[in-house]
Amino acid sequence: MLEVPRSVRTASTKVSRPTVSASAPHPADRAPIDPAAWRSALALAEAIIPGGGAVRRADEETLRLATDMLSHTHAYLAPIWSRAAIVFDHLAIAQSGHRFRNLPREKQQALLSRWSRDPALSSLLGAFSFPIKLVHFDRKDVYEGLGGRLNVVNNLEPVRWASQVIDASSYTDEEDVECEVVVVGTGAGGAVVGRELAERGYAVVFVEEGRLVRRDEFTGSSMKAHQEFYRGAVALGNAIMPVFVGRLVGGSTAVNGGTSFRTPPWVLDRWCEEMHTDELGPSAMEPYFERVEELLQVQPADRRFIGKIQDIIARGCDAHGWSHFVIQRNAPGCEGSGFCDFGCRTDARRSTNISYVPPALEKGAMLFTKLRADRVLIEGGRAVGIEGVSPRGNTIRVRGKAVVFAGGAVPTPLFLLRQGLCNSSGQVGRNLTLHPSAGLAAVFDEVLDGRKAIPQGYGCDEFVKEGILLTAAQPDINYGPMVTPFVGDDLVEIVNSMSHMASFGILASDHGTGRVVADRDGIAALQYNLAKEDVARLHRGVVKMGEICWAAGAKRVLPAFTGGHDYRSRAEWKRFVDRTPRVSELLLTSYHPLGTCRMGTDPKTSVVGLDHETHDLPGLFLVDGSTVRGPLGVNPQLTIMAIATRAADKIAQKLG
Repeated sequence: MLEVPRSVRTASTKVSRPTVSASAPHPADRAPIDPAAWRSALALAEAIIPGGGAVRRADEETLRLATDMLSHTHAYLAPIWSRAAIVFDHLAIAQSGHRFRNLPREKQQALLSRWSRDPALSSLLGAFSFPIKLVHFDRKDVYEGLGGRLNVVNNLEPVRWASQVIDASSYTDEEDVECEVVVVGTGAGGAVVGRELAERGYAVVFVEEGRLVRRDEFTGSSMKAHQEFYRGAVALGNAIMPVFVGRLVGGSTAVNGGTSFRTPPWVLDRWCEEMHTDELGPSAMEPYFERVEELLQVQPADRRFIGKIQDIIARGCDAHGWSHFVIQRNAPGCEGSGFCDFGCRTDARRSTNISYVPPALEKGAMLFTKLRADRVLIEGGRAVGIEGVSPRGNTIRVRGKAVVFAGGAVPTPLFLLRQGLCNSSGQVGRNLTLHPSAGLAAVFDEVLDGRKAIPQGYGCDEFVKEGILLTAAQPDINYGPMVTPFVGDDLVEIVNSMSHMASFGILASDHGTGRVVADRDGIAALQYNLAKEDVARLHRGVVKMGEICWAAGAKRVLPAFTGGHDYRSRAEWKRFVDRTPRVSELLLTSYHPLGTCRMGTDPKTSVVGLDHETHDLPGLFLVDGSTVRGPLGVNPQLTIMAIATRAADKIAQKLG
């Protein structure tokens, strides 16, 4: 029997084990691309990245990596994706008399340019190009050829709390683990609740589906990050939007930019009005924000390491009389040594795997890694634990007086829907907001080398009350090409000039809402439509960011819209300002899903109460972004952590 501290122990009564359903097939067993589709896809990939300058041409290795990555994401995604190449092959026949793969280079490039500007085809071409760019520029030979350098850290020192971490795959004890509080998830919600309760003396067991990853594994590889550290999803509706959330110890806090905004006071006021309470008002939340900021050591980004992009934003904003600011981050000592979204190479960023989970373990908590929560244990109409399954297929039960589910705004509703729990209101999975983010880049005469600086250290807050936040968003060389709409020779030209390029993010407070449902394989499917005013707000945000760049001396401005827009003068830019874009033109991503198990005082319209306990099942608490009534209009990390700190107080009161 495993020896565990304090009141965390294993029960003496053995239980029968349910049959574990077959796991998803290994990528190697998934449906391959047929030879004809492979040939078409290879020709298209070679044309999308034709090589030139320091850029190496795409080849069969690029295509293999792309199909492997897609198969890893979903069993049938690679064959479906490859059909796009066949579509373009047949389009080439209709437009040139020959298959695309049989055309000479110059004619292939002419067709690519034509398709990228076609409203009906640009989105399909972008969808095909996305994984090609993602894997190609992450290849070691390509990345290093462009001046990139993967992080290699050797001989990390052992940590005292490692003895409290258990890999569920190697756990063989068949007896139940007993504690006082079971916490599923170790991100901004779960890690905070777990530490706060452990410090009060409660016996806490964390259950985490992902791995414990230390900084020697944060190499800077885009593919490694997306395959191993993220739980990807795609929002489908009137626009296609990738949605990224973390799947490792630390959750999304371990793979984000460290940006730390308090909830805007007008948002807190809105919550209080909607829920008929003053418990979440600015003055009531103040001590919780202070507590989190102290533990995270939140402070303004160091100007020495923000890079020259701060001068660009400042010059442009000053020319218009707009407010600009240094972004607050939870990364004391950060020197801009890597792209934060792929994991911090130096541990400077105090994500929860650094700031919350280890202190909880040092207080006697336990952490099961690689354990997927499968169902809530219910006895006498009350939640009494979690049953989880490891990759090896063994089942582990963790029992407690309180169960805290903190998987995030996508996994949490999916989990409840699978078991048919807590949905008397019909609101589980609904009310999804995403903070859709657009992008813009600009080329300057001066060398900027943004990849050597803090990715998100400076911004413009002039329009935050309008629902528009403008910030620096400086990617590494293995990620930047992927978020541009360009293909072919245009893409190669852009990549070769990236040292002169500044990149920005435009975050919008969205009014459109969506829904999380399970597809036929039980995987999360996100249904989401951008509202008309959201499209207008995103366009306005991109326009404002462009105006900042022009005023700062930009030579070219490139908004991330389909069609590869490239504006080389203010007169040309006016065409973009005056147009009304279609929703399908927007190239969007989301890292901030919220609201799918919303908090409220009325059980008919909400899933949890003000104390985070579900209305339908006593003993089950939800503490993550799913309970946050979005949108916020700013990065939600600090909001979720402050609310989780408050939730710990409420749960402690319930436990007595």
